[in-house]
Amino acid sequence: MAAQHPRGRGGHTQHARQELGFKLKQVFAPEITVAATLSTATGAALIGADPRLVQQEFRRVLGPVAAKPARTPRQLTFRELLYFQVVNWLNQEGVQLSPSQKQQVYLTLTKGHHQTSSKWVRHNVQLIRQGVVPVSLNLAEAIQSLRYRYRLLRHPERLVESNPAICSGQTVFRGTRIPLSVVVGQLQAGVPRRELETDFPQLNRAALDYAEIQARLPKPAGRPQKALRLRRG
Repeated sequence: MAAQHPRGRGGHTQHARQELGFKLKQVFAPEITVAATLSTATGAALIGADPRLVQQEFRRVLGPVAAKPARTPRQLTFRELLYFQVVNWLNQEGVQLSPSQKQQVYLTLTKGHHQTSSKWVRHNVQLIRQGVVPVSLNLAEAIQSLRYRYRLLRHPERLVESNPAICSGQTVFRGTRIPLSVVVGQLQAGVPRRELETDFPQLNRAALDYAEIQARLPKPAGRPQKALRLRRG
């Protein structure tokens, strides 16, 4: 998602502005109703981030403006996950943010706040940095990408199943005899995704995306279940 100079807003009627604003609400709202929050570990796995760095960001940068977490580990909302994804994409585009700018972006995305001193504003699905060198970021791609992974995580039954008659009841990808644990284990071992696509042509993009999310999740406590091993090649 490339950062671009914002275009002029002339020509939009009031009705068009309201329609675009409604579309933005439609994009955000479904994910908030699906699950109010995710744990830091799960949220970080969803966006491919290190959970320790996420916690560190809250402590060192966002603490003064973010809602204080309860005594339990911090829970992340959809919009907070969007913030981390947007900051990561800005970094990839060479836009480095200072701590105060990160706070402005955080408030703009999560609270809809716009302070007079803030250079960051959200207009419909555009995140805009005002100033001598303006930057415009289309949020639609980031929202859709995050929403897609959110749905994978919240509806695993569409991708995997557990049947006592298949692989001794292990969780397998739906319609196959490929255990989820096998693919997750290979991802954790560093096997490239392209290689897995070749080895397991039965698995579509969503199945492998789901496996990647699972591979980034911390291992559950307790004795690990012995997984079946499949020969590759």
